[in-house]
Order: sequence, then C-alpha cells, then structure tokens
Amino acid sequence: FKNVLVIDVPGSGPNTYENRRRIGRTTEVRYHDLFAAEFARRGVAYFSYNTRYTEVDENTPPTFDRVDKTRFWTITPAERVQDLENIIRHLRKDPRLARCRVLLLGWSEGSIIASLVAERKQVPIDGLFLAGVPADDAYSTILWQHSGEASMINMRKFFDTDNDGRITRAEYESGDPRARARVGNKTFDDLDVNQDAVLTADDFRLILKPRLQQILSAVERQDDDWIWTNFFRVGATWIQQHREVEPNRTRIPRLDLPVFLFHGTDDANCPVQGVIDVGNRARERGRTNLRTFIIPDHDHSLEFVSWAVTGNLPEGLKILFDQVEKWPTDARPVVVTAGSAAAQPTKFKP
Repeated sequence: FKNVLVIDVPGSGPNTYENRRRIGRTTEVRYHDLFAAEFARRGVAYFSYNTRYTEVDENTPPTFDRVDKTRFWTITPAERVQDLENIIRHLRKDPRLARCRVLLLGWSEGSIIASLVAERKQVPIDGLFLAGVPADDAYSTILWQHSGEASMINMRKFFDTDNDGRITRAEYESGDPRARARVGNKTFDDLDVNQDAVLTADDFRLILKPRLQQILSAVERQDDDWIWTNFFRVGATWIQQHREVEPNRTRIPRLDLPVFLFHGTDDANCPVQGVIDVGNRARERGRTNLRTFIIPDHDHSLEFVSWAVTGNLPEGLKILFDQVEKWPTDARPVVVTAGSAAAQPTKFKP
C-alpha cells in the first residue's frame, strides 16, 4: 500500500458510488469497480461517492440510480465543492487513511469542482489528476458542443480519409455503412446544408442550431423537466450557476500544488485546444507544477468503453494510472506528452 488515496470527483449529472451502466443491449459495467480494482492492483486506495439526492437502484436501467429530481435540480457548484470538502474531512479522520496523501481525480465537471477545492484550501489535498477538462464554463462548453466543431471530431474519425479537416462527397459515400448509420443514414446532400460540396463544422452548426435554441430557451424559462428529458440530466440552475464560476482556463494556472491534465484529441465534449491553452498559460506564468498529456485518438472518457468491453486498458488510461502510481517521484516541469508514456515531450502549440 502506497499511502495514496484517490478520491473520484464525478462529472455532471447524478452519479453513484458504483456508476453502473449498460453498454449496448447486454453489457453492464460498474465504472468505479474497474477503477478501484486497477488502483488496488497498484497499491493505491480509491474512493467514490453518490452525488446529493442520488441513490443506487438496481432496478432502473440503464443508469441504475434513483434521483430526487426536484431537489437535485437545486444543486449549485458551490454545494458540490462543500460536499467534497466534507468528504475529505471525514476520510481524514479514518485511522487507516490518516497518513495518506490525497489526490483528487476529477473528470469533466469534476475537474472544475476539484480545482475549486484546491484553490479554496479549506481541506488538505496533495495533488490533482484531471481528465476531459473543460477549460471554459459549462455554458460556453454547451455552445461549443453545438458549434459543429464537436460533430466534426466525431465525423472525421470515420470519413476524413485525407485528414484535411473536411469531408468530401466521395469520402462520405465510400465510408463504412455502419458509420453512416450512426447519423441516420442521411445522404451527403442531407448533411451539406450550406451546399458548398464539402462537409464542415458550418454544416453541423446549421443542423444543430434549432436544438441549441431549444436548450437555451429551456434554460431561460427554467424548464428543468425539458432539460432533463431532452438534453442532459441536470437542471437550469446548474447551467446558470456554472456561468458565474471562474473557468479552469484561468484558475488552474494559479494553483501551486501538483496538477496533471489528461485529454484526448477526439474529445467531442470539451475541446482539446482549451487544455493546451491552460498549459500555455501555466508556462507563461513560470509554473513548474503542471503536466499535460494529450492522447491521440482518445475520446472524453479516454476510451473507457473500450476497456469495459474488451478488458484491455487503453493507452490514455494506462498513462493516467501510471502517473498516479509514480506520484510523487515523477514530478517534472510543464510539458505535453503525446502518443504514449514513452513519447518525448513536445512543446505546446498556440
């Protein structure tokens, strides 16, 4: 046992200490069981928890949870921060954990909550391991997700064979039929909304514009039911309150404890450029406590689904686990490592 405790800081929406999920029609996985087993194999303790007003419910697939929605919709980022601080205080009282160094593993919105806890310094923590990191506030991230850029990240993987950032008719029509099925078997002309003979982010921005307007309208009128059912399992208050929270982009470079960032280039939830910008800002400030790992061909979860289905640990997750296991002996200055754990560090790009 390495006297290291990793506390998982969950992302947006209801989460349980299991996060049991159904993948496809038959595969079921307990997210935290996989993480706990892998950390235990490396001699690291692991802790996960239910978000407020959320309980495990074995009889409600595919999320296997029971949520008091009316109360859950009132949760603010500040309350999530306070909940995590109380959890840390409680764990610190456990004699088995009294000598442990505490690392926060924050994914997506969890990276915002974890970095807020680090900055407040109300409880002792020793390092941050943050993945799928939104550099901007949640509201701005929603706008980016509907800008067409996120859609192109997903589409280019299947159709942009020459990697020029756009998809021609020939590339689309010769692509894997299973990939076309994922977009409803739409024809090239159906998707080429601006009729410029190539598919770009602008086409998907136009396609997504009505949906974005619906989401923003629901937020404005505080229509929690619509948001929960038609967009994501959060409420209008969550979205509005996150607009007031300082983004990771400016907060993380100020932190003085070890910070490790992990991000996939194929992340369609949060743009990878935002994390690169965070690293650049840290370097400009002369910070030597931050390391950033940009993982090619990895999604927002660092390919967790592949791990759950095949049992093989994807490269991005292996890098994350390796860095936790090595910590704190492998603390080095601000770098970006791309490709693999053995790859040479590369400079940030503007």
